Amino acid sequence: QVGRELFCRSVLQLPIPSLSRPRQLRAMSGLIVTRDGGAPAERVPPKSVHVDVDVVERIARHRLAQTFVNTSPSCVEAAYVFPLLDGAAISALRVLFSSGKEILGEVRERAAAEAAFNDAMSRGLRTAMLREESGDVFRTSIGNLGPGEEVEVSLEYCLELPVIDQAVRLTIPSHVAPRYCPSDGMTAAEVCSQAAISGYSSTAPGAAFAAKVEVNMAGGVCSVESPTHAVALTRHAAESGKILAEVQCSGLQCDIVLAIFPRELFRPVVTREVHIARGTEALMLSFVPRFDAVPQRIEAVFLLDCSGSMGGQRIEQAKRATQIFLRSLPTDCFFNIVLFGSDYKILYRHGSVAYSQVSLQEATAYVDNISADMGGTNILDPLSSTLAQPPITGTQRQIFVLTDGQVSNQQAVIDLVRVHRCRIFSIGIGSGVSTALVNGVARASEGCAAFVQDREGLEAVCVDMLRKASSCSIADVTVSWPVVPALRSQTRLQPMLAGEGFSAFTLFPHSPLPEGAVVKVTGDLGTRRLEFEVPVPPSWSAVDSGSEAILHHMFARRLLAEMQEADPPTMSPSDAVQLSVAYSVLCAHTAFVAMDRHGTEMPTGVVKASDLAALRGLFTWPMGSRHGAKMPTGLAPCRDPYSAWGGRNPFLLMRAAGTRNSLEGQCSNIDDLVAKTTMLRSISTEFRVVSRPADGSHLPSVAGVRSAIVEGALGMLRRVARVAAALPFIPVSLRASLGGGHSTRAATVAVGALPQQERQQQQQQAHGSVTDPEIGREAASPLAAMASASGQQPCGRAAVAIGTGGESVSKLARLEALLRLADFDGSFKHSPELQALIGLDMTWTSAWAQEQWGGAVSSQVLVTAGVLGHLARQFADDHATWDLVASKSKEWLRSRESLWRGGGIDSVDELLKVAGTRARDSHSVG
Repeated sequence: QVGRELFCRSVLQLPIPSLSRPRQLRAMSGLIVTRDGGAPAERVPPKSVHVDVDVVERIARHRLAQTFVNTSPSCVEAAYVFPLLDGAAISALRVLFSSGKEILGEVRERAAAEAAFNDAMSRGLRTAMLREESGDVFRTSIGNLGPGEEVEVSLEYCLELPVIDQAVRLTIPSHVAPRYCPSDGMTAAEVCSQAAISGYSSTAPGAAFAAKVEVNMAGGVCSVESPTHAVALTRHAAESGKILAEVQCSGLQCDIVLAIFPRELFRPVVTREVHIARGTEALMLSFVPRFDAVPQRIEAVFLLDCSGSMGGQRIEQAKRATQIFLRSLPTDCFFNIVLFGSDYKILYRHGSVAYSQVSLQEATAYVDNISADMGGTNILDPLSSTLAQPPITGTQRQIFVLTDGQVSNQQAVIDLVRVHRCRIFSIGIGSGVSTALVNGVARASEGCAAFVQDREGLEAVCVDMLRKASSCSIADVTVSWPVVPALRSQTRLQPMLAGEGFSAFTLFPHSPLPEGAVVKVTGDLGTRRLEFEVPVPPSWSAVDSGSEAILHHMFARRLLAEMQEADPPTMSPSDAVQLSVAYSVLCAHTAFVAMDRHGTEMPTGVVKASDLAALRGLFTWPMGSRHGAKMPTGLAPCRDPYSAWGGRNPFLLMRAAGTRNSLEGQCSNIDDLVAKTTMLRSISTEFRVVSRPADGSHLPSVAGVRSAIVEGALGMLRRVARVAAALPFIPVSLRASLGGGHSTRAATVAVGALPQQERQQQQQQAHGSVTDPEIGREAASPLAAMASASGQQPCGRAAVAIGTGGESVSKLARLEALLRLADFDGSFKHSPELQALIGLDMTWTSAWAQEQWGGAVSSQVLVTAGVLGHLARQFADDHATWDLVASKSKEWLRSRESLWRGGGIDSVDELLKVAGTRARDSHSVG
């Protein structure tokens, strides 16, 4: 301690009498540059996030700009964790400081990038780093961000957009939700990722969140809709295939989602891109398959997330969707339901059971009684238990997972499903969902994935999933590219599912292709061999810079993912680094690093890291647990000892700083003191510490350091005073002086209370007790279920009034209540609930039977036909939700053709047409 004091006195020429009490210095120090060693950086949520997106067919190029402001009085290393969709190919990083200084990033091997970032930090240079924490979570670090300074971090990435419910879906994720950490099963990378998410993610309630999306499709665009935000649309009059959509909102609580409905969704397209500098050409084949389905008998297992984070809207969404799932199942299938949280529960513990009216009623009651009360999100154990059970003989097991995806051991889950030949159809619910988990599980099992937002209709997506699961996919897909010596092509292609987007890439040296060149696609659908050709266009898109080479980036990203997801991996980490660096595409083994290579000095008022090295170890930075690095062995020379003060006499500034000390006893409260030292603050911020000149000449005193210490101490004392003012035992007469005129309420808020949504998310992640539902309860009646759903109206659904009770419920809730009345085979019977919903009673069926057939006809037949007519008339826009139920209903009617054939009706279609006409003309229906 004495040695340190002598060193500081001799080198810095400043008496430091308080060195004998280092703990007090530690608490009062206002000097902060960066966090070194293993100490954490400062979390700085974004001030604004703006995204420009160009969508061409199903490819989206994003330019994401995040603006940050350092609101602390010191220089910090800022860090922020944010999400991107799984599969995004990040190709550029740019950082623009408020001074106008811009630095550009380059891809390096991850350890080398981190070393370069830390070196630039230690030298006080402008620097930034972007790295992948997990497949869909990334971390931005900005070094040496000055007090009050604003910085814009921009990155470019591209990805292929999925097709969901006949629409190309664009999602701009907003935040990373807290994720459940199991006691084991996490990789070292996932542990680090979870720590980053916990420390540096934020929903930033006050941040401006905006997107501008330009859609360009050769076949034209029907419409662009959003289930999450209001959208301003501008259609280009001269180009029917181009639309501009703009969204603006506040806060990062909710993802921005756009559903783009193209006029020609299924048309196969080959796109060409030539990289002039590299002399290479990339080809992409893209289309949405459409073919006649080959049905297969299935065993359907539903895994429902009942963790705390699924509370509120999400669990109600999942329950309603599961009820539609249950009524849409094929009549010859087997099924089971598994609920999971920290633990899991199974409806039928001895395995799946045959689908029947009895099992449907049992499952209905079971689902009605579930709630989000099962603690954390541990999906690994229930999935492992389900996959360990032998499948029902003669069936193909299909697993449906409904979850908000907030887990941290996603790699263990993906590895598990990869070794089992069982398709998984995963549905992610809400903002903040892990797209890497939901997509990764589906991709590894050769299933498919979909996402819905909070309060967005989930039912149509579930029915589409069930339709795909109930039919065979096109397997053993091969793509034959034009006869060219290819550099590299994809070798592992996913099976094709009807309505699911498919794409493939290749890259080769650019050379003229033969006239009439085609891409040939083949695959097996059941026992049939399918084959078709897609012509290669004669023209291509030429790019000069790497940042414009979208197809090259996507090819590299797809190849990296394919080789790393193989079992065993077909690419070593060194090969991945080589490919990532060559095509400037980020991966798990690389990072973007940007730095000021010209050594631009720090902004005025900031103490350089290199010049403060001698003080580290003597001072500890704010938030006492964050320590500085060891003192270096040498000090850099300075040619002009006065240059740090802009040529001003440092001794005059010393006296100015000394004047500040005399003010401390002349002010009524701390805020008054700070206000009266504004002029002195502006003077003291011109100080920079300089090292002893090499020639041993005069070294100025560091009054500026003393001034900075006082400034930091005053800031901290002000915060402490405001906290003290809020304490109940502080006299009222003293609170005004402590708080500087602020109320105790304001002081309490200023201490850093979490925003409500973040606090709720943390509470929902707590390990709660698991309460077994009362499975023996009866299922809720359709009308009761409809009434409970009325407060959970999905976005975009209009509210309508039902005929009894005067309740006003959503149209979708009314549809769900009607479908709950269907038997497992798709038929409907007379009931008070049915009459209350659509007005169909015995009088209606009797009159129809008498007029059409001249006598009695099965009322169940006529009721079923009447319900289908009502569905077609009242819920045509929601056809995707009730389509599979209607298919079963028609099949049931065909099986009872002898009961209704005659009276001028010879087919099910004619029967339904007549039923619809009578329903429309009758006052008793609807």
